[in-house]
This record gives sequence, C-alpha cells and structure tokens, in this order.
Amino acid sequence: MPTGKKLEGCMITREQWLLREMRIVANMRLRGMAAEGVVEKAKAENIFQYRTERSLGSIARTCNKRIAAVDSEAIVRIAANGLPDAAAQANLYMMMCTYQIVRNFMLTEIARHYAELDFSFTKSDMNAYFTRLEAEYDNMAASPESTTAKLKQVLKKCLVECGMLSGPRSEELIPICIDSEVKDAIEAKGDFAALPAFNCREAI
Repeated sequence: MPTGKKLEGCMITREQWLLREMRIVANMRLRGMAAEGVVEKAKAENIFQYRTERSLGSIARTCNKRIAAVDSEAIVRIAANGLPDAAAQANLYMMMCTYQIVRNFMLTEIARHYAELDFSFTKSDMNAYFTRLEAEYDNMAASPESTTAKLKQVLKKCLVECGMLSGPRSEELIPICIDSEVKDAIEAKGDFAALPAFNCREAI
C-alpha cells in the first residue's frame, strides 16, 4: 500500500564518495572562491584531472552542494586539510547532511549495530535494511533493482572508506573512534543525533 512518503537523496548513485574532489573544492572555497567560480574553473581547467570532461561541472556542483548542506566551516576545513581518517569522516558527515538516505542508513542501521555491540554487517543486513525502506517509502518501493543495487554499493563504499569495513566483501563492522575535531565540529552544530553513526555515544 502506498505510504505517500519519499526518501530523498538517492542521487548518490551518480555522485558517490568523491573525497578527493571534495578536498580540492573545499580548499578553493576556503580560499574565498564562490561556488559558481569553482564550477567554472572545474570545467575550464579540469581541476579533477578526469580523462573526460563531461562530468566536471556536475561533480563540482555536487561538492558545493555538500558544503552548503553541512553549513560548517570547521567540517569543510577538516575535509580540505585534515588527516585522511578525519577527512573521510568529515566527508561522510557532509553526505549525511546532504542525502537523507545516507543519514537514515547511518543512524538506523550502523548506529544500531554499534549501540548493540553487534559488529557483524552482512549482505542479509543490507538487504533487510532496503526491505524496510521499500515498505516505508514509495520511491524506494518503485526503484528498479539496478538502482537499489547501486545504492547498496555506494553505502558500503562509505563504510569501507571510513574504515568501518575492511573491504567491500567484509562482514565485520569495525568499532572506529571518531576524530576529536570532527566530533567537536558536529557538536558545535548541535547535531548530537549524528554521533552514534561514528560509534560515539550521543551527548547528554
């Protein structure tokens, strides 16, 4: 039965992880370049060094969108200049702020596993998560299997890149430690609810 609800943020099937690109754009924005200026420079100079230039503008706009969504200069600075683990966590948090599906996944699935000290994350867990989404959100129920498969791949990639899984075939969730600067920046935003996604207890 239709629920009338839609889960936003499923564009990640095209946009994906993009940490290298985020670091480039974040540095440009921190130096004072406007969002549209970044897009124009990306297209004119191939700042991402892609073999083809077709997606340069759209990728630059995606990075700008994440920067706008996170609304935190501290997180942007970590993404731009932080150590690799911290930058990866900052990028994941920006994705959680930009795409409802990433935030939903991290808070209802990964945070639950961490809270319950359940460090297994199997293919069955991922499939069960998407079964719940399909029951709750009309657009997820209507998604073709190819889109669902790609979403699963992108979400797992996020876990791997943040060190929460050792590889794409791993079924063991790694209990990471959130970077202190990332934690401080998230708390400064007042987004305490996001902390359990990084194996960190929500502040009281």
